[in-house]
Amino acid sequence: MKKALTLLLVSLMAFSLIASGSGESSAPEGPASIVWAGWSGEEEASKAIFEEMRTGFEAQTGNKVNWVGWTWADTAQQLLIRLQGGEQLDIAQADIGIFNTIAQTGTLADLEDVFGTEWLESTFPQATLDVGKIDGKQVGLPWSMAAITMVYNPEILSRAGWDKPPVTVAEFEQCMADIVALDEGIIPYGVSTKDSTAAGDLMPWLWTFGTSIFNEDGTVNLGPGAAETIQWYKDLLAKGYIQMDIGRGDARQLFAQGKMAFYDDAVLAKGQAVSAGVDPAEVVNVCSAMPRPVLSEGDAPQSTMWGHMLVIFDASQHKDIAAEFAKYLVSDDIALRYFEQNGMPPVTNSASENEAVVNDQYLKGFIDSTATAKLDETARMVNANEIKTVIVEELQATLLGQTTAEQCVENLRSRLGSL
Repeated sequence: MKKALTLLLVSLMAFSLIASGSGESSAPEGPASIVWAGWSGEEEASKAIFEEMRTGFEAQTGNKVNWVGWTWADTAQQLLIRLQGGEQLDIAQADIGIFNTIAQTGTLADLEDVFGTEWLESTFPQATLDVGKIDGKQVGLPWSMAAITMVYNPEILSRAGWDKPPVTVAEFEQCMADIVALDEGIIPYGVSTKDSTAAGDLMPWLWTFGTSIFNEDGTVNLGPGAAETIQWYKDLLAKGYIQMDIGRGDARQLFAQGKMAFYDDAVLAKGQAVSAGVDPAEVVNVCSAMPRPVLSEGDAPQSTMWGHMLVIFDASQHKDIAAEFAKYLVSDDIALRYFEQNGMPPVTNSASENEAVVNDQYLKGFIDSTATAKLDETARMVNANEIKTVIVEELQATLLGQTTAEQCVENLRSRLGSL
């Protein structure tokens, strides 16, 4: 995987240099047809709003927007393949991890040239603009940002005797035991145990237990707290608090059906609940965000920084139309509609100050968690997918009883150190 991705990156960098030297061909006059790529438009919870975005812009401008989508796990690779094949790409959705992979190809437009520095700095907080910078170059436009934290169902917790979510890990374990005691067939915690989301869920728990995968210099860490974290996972599985073969998509569906009490997600968890028939105004009754439990009261709750950006490709013959579409997507009317439908927090200065956003109880839990959120440890690594694959393979082997927690950590140190 790493070699294939590296070859794609090298090929695309070479292509980018050739393209930049040959000059940009002029765009044809009249209505344009642009290609918008990503993954959310493929997800059930977002299909309707993405269709509204696309058709609304078409009706307003007369230009056509063609959506091309894949699953989240496949998007980065498919974008690279499409770029290498010379297929049309004008604008794409990119989360923090995908953004880094695509930015390394050198195929993204400098957005200060596209939008102008004055518009960017007057529209977005500097902190969100900084997330979209690579080596000081603005190549990502903020779209929606918050933290990936824990989501819980207040109604299930109430039936188990909990009026508030647990604060400490010990309380969390007791809460899960009380949920099992309800004997309603509810999975207490839908932590991911398959695909790359399992690695993403594991990271903040490692931070909670006092360690990390990597040191700041990029060397492998996995200190004493790592084995403790893995053993804790094993104990949760043995008690029936978590299950094997659960990914983010599985957890979303089970949670929306009232068959799961806790899981980890971003603000778009609301969209799944709404698509399952929950009134947007009543979502907090069955889907609320909470800080991740801590080992000791007073510890900082851990969460992963999450965000969606928009990128425009330098080879696009319709950068002006792509830029117009991007402005449409982040405009107050559209951003607030996206927020109302899916809970996606707008990031522009004007929309963020809207009363509906400021007073939204659903969003509050995510915003509170964002204060101590950290960037995914692999977010700026080109071989992030390979790293996550190794983590998931070793975690699964331990959960299936093939290795001990200590062996899992040693295997991870060895395999990650050789990448």
